[in-house]
Amino acid sequence: MNLDGWDVVLWIHLLAMAFFIGGQLFLGIAVVPVFRAQGGSDGPAHDWMVPIARRFGWASLVALAVALVTGAAMASNQNLWQETALNIKMTLVVIAIVLVCLHVFVTKGANRLLQTLILLDSLAIVLVATAL
Repeated sequence: MNLDGWDVVLWIHLLAMAFFIGGQLFLGIAVVPVFRAQGGSDGPAHDWMVPIARRFGWASLVALAVALVTGAAMASNQNLWQETALNIKMTLVVIAIVLVCLHVFVTKGANRLLQTLILLDSLAIVLVATAL
């Protein structure tokens, strides 16, 4: 196997996106339903859910920033800035950043619609990325 520096950059990019999307799936499929089943904000799960959600929120912003930096570096290296797929992907990334910021800073994680839109947008990013 012959790896170069760009293989490492790609690996970091994919790891950041896996963290971002995988964490959303884990929270949405496993953690949030248990939280709601235990009474939500009024139940005993509130004490453990809020710190988990806050930590993931900040970590997901870092992962998104890492993915943005590594993705931009790879696009520059491969001269992909004029590619339609990359432009669509970057539009979806901007939408994801706006949605995540709204979710974390404005609604403090309490908006199910934003949670759903972030996940759908993230999955769309992965779909478009397969064309690159």
